[in-house]
Amino acid sequence: MDITRIQTTLQTLFQDDSRWAHQGQRVVFWYDPDQQFQDIFAELQLDRVAKLQLNDTPFTIKHRLLVEQPQQAFLLYAPFPEPAPQDNWLLDIQHRALTFAADRAALIFADLGLRQRHLETVIRAHLKFFDNRKRTETLQAMQLAPQTNEPGLLLALLSVLAGLKVPDASQLIRRVLMAGLLETDNLLWAEITRCVSASAFWQIVQTHLAVQDATPSLEKLFRCLLITHFDTALRGHLPPTLQGHVISPGQQAYAFIDQWLRDQQDSAQWMELSEFIQKELDLFPQIEALPPEVLFEATSFEAVDYALIRACVQEIKAQANDLHRWRSWFTARRATVWYPKYAATYQALEAAIALVELKQQSAIGFRLAAPLLFNTYASELYQFDQAYRHFVVASERANGDIIKNLVEEVENLYTYWFLDGLGAAWSDALETHAQGHWQLTGVPTQTNFFPHHVVPILNRNDREKVFVIISDALRYEVASELQALIAQELRGETGLTPLLGVLPSITRLGMAALLPGDTLELLPNQGDVLKAGLTTKGREARQAVLQQHSGVEATVLRAADLLAMNTDMGREAIKPYRLIYIYHDVIDAIGDKPASERQVLSACEDAIRELLKLVKKICNSLNGTHVLITADHGFLYQRHPIAEADKIPLPQGEDIVETNRRFILRTQNLEAPSLLNFTLPYESRGAIASVPRGSLRFAIQGAGAQYVHGGASLQEICVPVITYHHKRAEKGDDGPARKVGVQINALLRRVTNNRFSFNLMQTEPVEGRWRSRRVSVALYDAQEQPITDVKEVELGSTSPHPTDREFKQTLTVILTNPPTTATLVVKDATDNTELVRETWTVNLGITNDFGDF
Repeated sequence: MDITRIQTTLQTLFQDDSRWAHQGQRVVFWYDPDQQFQDIFAELQLDRVAKLQLNDTPFTIKHRLLVEQPQQAFLLYAPFPEPAPQDNWLLDIQHRALTFAADRAALIFADLGLRQRHLETVIRAHLKFFDNRKRTETLQAMQLAPQTNEPGLLLALLSVLAGLKVPDASQLIRRVLMAGLLETDNLLWAEITRCVSASAFWQIVQTHLAVQDATPSLEKLFRCLLITHFDTALRGHLPPTLQGHVISPGQQAYAFIDQWLRDQQDSAQWMELSEFIQKELDLFPQIEALPPEVLFEATSFEAVDYALIRACVQEIKAQANDLHRWRSWFTARRATVWYPKYAATYQALEAAIALVELKQQSAIGFRLAAPLLFNTYASELYQFDQAYRHFVVASERANGDIIKNLVEEVENLYTYWFLDGLGAAWSDALETHAQGHWQLTGVPTQTNFFPHHVVPILNRNDREKVFVIISDALRYEVASELQALIAQELRGETGLTPLLGVLPSITRLGMAALLPGDTLELLPNQGDVLKAGLTTKGREARQAVLQQHSGVEATVLRAADLLAMNTDMGREAIKPYRLIYIYHDVIDAIGDKPASERQVLSACEDAIRELLKLVKKICNSLNGTHVLITADHGFLYQRHPIAEADKIPLPQGEDIVETNRRFILRTQNLEAPSLLNFTLPYESRGAIASVPRGSLRFAIQGAGAQYVHGGASLQEICVPVITYHHKRAEKGDDGPARKVGVQINALLRRVTNNRFSFNLMQTEPVEGRWRSRRVSVALYDAQEQPITDVKEVELGSTSPHPTDREFKQTLTVILTNPPTTATLVVKDATDNTELVRETWTVNLGITNDFGDF
């Protein structure tokens, strides 16, 4: 043995304060029964330590240590075995001293700075562990406490094998399970059995998780942990076939799984293991009959989501009267580890529920006078189109075929009940009210857009700029969603009003109608429209109309070009002008092509994002104040292929000058039960418009019949105008947006059961500048450690009613003996900012296994 190593170890032993339990004289005993180190002892030179070989009588040694030199540190070398306690006359001194040995295990013991001498035996039994230098260095870096006992040392050894930096029973068990549930294929398990022992691991499992098993295995352990976690969430409704796997008491098992599935780094592997156990158990048939109010909080298995979705689909198909309760369950699912996989499915279900509820609220039908029906569409009925769009977009992103049976149901509801019903009522109302003239009493028209919306702003201030964004085919329901987002994301005042669009509802006529000028002339079959006698075909032509008839300096830009400009370039592009027309084409560009028309509803979402980005750029980078957003026309769309019954023959005749799937221009009236004829309120070279009733199409060969415009349906001719007046930040203003607040609603601030509930109340609705907020909530002890599971919830309600903004939360105490006083803390889940802190008393009169009293 190297003398330098021995000398260094002994010197450290004397000098390291943490190894000594007292502040007095430091004495180290060194028993050397084989007298191997007598020469080394003679050569040792220890700083401020006296060496003494135990050859004299014990009384002489005691006198020297206790009387003559009571402050001196001593190394007592004994060239004989350690005496039995009854024969050891220096036992009283040895009790307050440390013992040193120079064999490998003893030196490791000394290097670790441990006090309990029997741990040398533990180290000696696990010398294979110390054969690896890196393992030994990692163990030393853990800086084990001197009072560490045998379970603590074994935990440290196993933690090193698991790649941990500190001894951690929970992380150790997690790492072992993540390495594989089959011991023969688990490389970490092989290291444990080679370098430490399987029994040491199972003893830690028993201590940390309260698992008692005479024949343990990794798969059995994880199965029991999962089912115990599942049992807790089901609140006594666990299927009998699974009850034999429940660990009791289960608090530690529940906490272990709950912490694991909330760990973003390890949750993916947890999900894989959960899926494996779910398959082994054939779980779905055992839980599919459980009611959703029992299942909705459970996160242990993916099958829960499948069961909830199937139950919801069945209720939607039955058009149940209490579908609203699903919204709170969907909200609860958002905080689960499985939600990202099923997010689109849940969004599709929410949209389907909205459609059914809208139908239930519209039981009286759509038979109203034309002006009233137009305004009712703009205030309420457009929500059918919006919900249908949300459903189609979400269902196309949804996971697998899980809602396949619902798609047909929704298509039938939207197409045959809503589109056909509303279309028939609207056609009849037009026929009665308009009497062949394209006008509605009291309804402003698209041709008056410029004098009614642009001119008043230009006349109000001779320096302010007006930005007019025209988004091709931005139908009313899409504009409504955009307007709500602008109100949320920007500071300022927003409004949304409907205009009666031009007929036929086509791009060239709608674009021309939005320009200044006294006259509008449609040139049938020539691809052009004249405004004030000037062509409007193309951006340059429209800019010429603006320059000549707006009364101010005006320009025309493409939205894509403006978005691509940096701030300086953008300011330079608009600098000379007071009126800026910006043309945006996303929806129509996708919908008008047969190959891409099925993506048109997804394109609406893209359009919303782009237009919001454009408005932000105008107001925040280009210093814009007044923004108007409108469209040339809307559109009709249904995902179902158009049936032959929904097509009518295209009329023939020499008087027909232009044809389209949704209109024809002709010089004579054609009386037919499936057609409506209108004279136009602008010059059209004598042409009148004939349009199919409702949502019918003319039978024209070729693809591209699902996305159409040109007709007189409300979806095509209810043109939106979003007005936005931007407000600059003022002194004392807290900013353009805030997250909603949160309060705790509970009758008592007391916990009397392992599971307890309360309400989180969102203090403001998500509207205007108020943003949604994701929060976490848990009960914490005095050391700020959670004593319950940690729940997350999205506070995103838009309801003005406080009762609708309450979110019920149920927490589970995860300690067997929790403190009698704890703190309920609500934090922002994004930045961990503390929002609410309340003191609660904890009085679990009877400790139970998660049962509710």
